[in-house]
Amino acid sequence: MRKLLLITIAVSLLHCCCVTPKYTYEAEELNRLEIAMRRLGTAVQGVLWMTDASQDEDLIAAACKTDPSLCNAFGNNMLRARVVDDNAVLLLCTPDGKRALVEDIACTPTPDYKVWADNKNAPCEFTISDQTIRSACR
Repeated sequence: MRKLLLITIAVSLLHCCCVTPKYTYEAEELNRLEIAMRRLGTAVQGVLWMTDASQDEDLIAAACKTDPSLCNAFGNNMLRARVVDDNAVLLLCTPDGKRALVEDIACTPTPDYKVWADNKNAPCEFTISDQTIRSACR
């Protein structure tokens, strides 16, 4: 019986260590990051429409070059971008690039997918479909 108890405790501790996210965020911090995403999204969308920047990550760099505070707001968090037609989509992830926090279609007024609220362990991957992006940006 004692062995069973020790094994159960060991497995529970191992499970907790493996599942517990490395980076934790308070709701206030996530709300601040969402607001910063909206500002950055607007700038990235403007760069996309006004320049010949074609590489997804170049859009973020170009937007932040004109206003460094746009990217400074994210600290060490990873930012990714992709383009669908003439519309930018941004993805904010943890600094290690393993977990998604917020996914945002730049042409919409509010963050489109608060990943952190639905799935705290979602990988840092784009999930909003091209069709949804096109519909949102008509």
